[in-house]
Amino acid sequence: MNEVPITRTETPVDEPITMINAFTVPVEESETFLPLWMENAEIMARQPGFVRARLHRSMIDDAELRYVNVAHWESGRQLEEALSRPEWQESAQRLLNDPGLHITARPSIYEVIVDLQPSDDGSAATI
Repeated sequence: MNEVPITRTETPVDEPITMINAFTVPVEESETFLPLWMENAEIMARQPGFVRARLHRSMIDDAELRYVNVAHWESGRQLEEALSRPEWQESAQRLLNDPGLHITARPSIYEVIVDLQPSDDGSAATI
């Protein structure tokens, strides 16, 4: 049985965070992966502090990281609380231990250090 990958921050923070989880999913297993991922994502979307999640799929079939989930949270502390919920843990185990799936999840927590946007005055980066 696969363990739920560790996505915990060293110290839960009260600042906004981004959780990025890259998945290795064989092309032929995509139809099995997507509904299980959606079940898991819908649980998280109901949790306090959840802002948004987007699942990206590579346009190249043989890409190692076929799917990348980018989820935004109001704080690391709220993500920690959501990850500790039994409902989410059970859903994650179903995803990771489905006998029809041979996936690898690579989650990590990130903070924004550069915010690059177009502007009227020609400047682009805010650090």
